[in-house]
Amino acid sequence: MEERLIIVVKSRPDPVIQERLEDMGFFPDKTAGARWCRFCSLEEAAGLAEWLKRHHLGHKIAKATGRGEVKKYPRLSESLVLSDGGGPTRCALCGAQNASCRKWVEGDDTDSTDYPAPAKFYLCGRCVQERMQPHPRLYAPAEDTL
Repeated sequence: MEERLIIVVKSRPDPVIQERLEDMGFFPDKTAGARWCRFCSLEEAAGLAEWLKRHHLGHKIAKATGRGEVKKYPRLSESLVLSDGGGPTRCALCGAQNASCRKWVEGDDTDSTDYPAPAKFYLCGRCVQERMQPHPRLYAPAEDTL
């Protein structure tokens, strides 16, 4: 498992920069004092820090806590109807049969899917839109993971 870092923007960005931060994967986090945060790898941190510096945004980079933990956010895996994770035509969350489903991997508290035994399950399009969208950064399509 590669080390995860968190970048916390200390400055208040103007609306245009805020939109760019969102596009780069930053999110407001109340646990960090409603500041803009982003989890990243060591390789990404240097480039992000450079961009923040160029835009005169104070920031700090620290080791992310919660590596491999899955307790900070509500988990879809805790409310699955099908405990076996469903299948390509069976949604594990709503139990729909003969639905086109995609396999997803649940991330840990640092938004990483690279931790021991992550939850993997199939979701239909309706469940993705209605149930997963509130926390889209916590989940990754299974084919995008190792």
